[in-house]
Amino acid sequence: MSRSSTEVEYKAIANMTTEIIWVQSLLKELGVFQHKAPLIWCDNLGATYLTTNPMFHARTKHIEVDFQFVREQVARKALEVRFISSKDQLADVLTKSLSRAPFTKNRSNLNMTARCD
Repeated sequence: MSRSSTEVEYKAIANMTTEIIWVQSLLKELGVFQHKAPLIWCDNLGATYLTTNPMFHARTKHIEVDFQFVREQVARKALEVRFISSKDQLADVLTKSLSRAPFTKNRSNLNMTARCD
């Protein structure tokens, strides 16, 4: 069981990082090379800070392996993690029950339209 939302988000970043590395390896074998580091958007400010600021490390003893793994990738500039406000999280239109205004805004930003019969 996770102890905080920051821990959950950070573990998600670590899992995504693992998947990104796997996909990059596959693409490299196929002769496709990336020119820029992959970018992960995270809506948890604490988890975002953890990827770049070692001073937060003392608060995360229970996620030591994930901390070191992601921190190393960010330090090597093999990965970039940026903060995005929850209100701008486009995936929420597909995963959460939103009120009409945010739903319509996010649906529009995804270039989805209402179906009219």
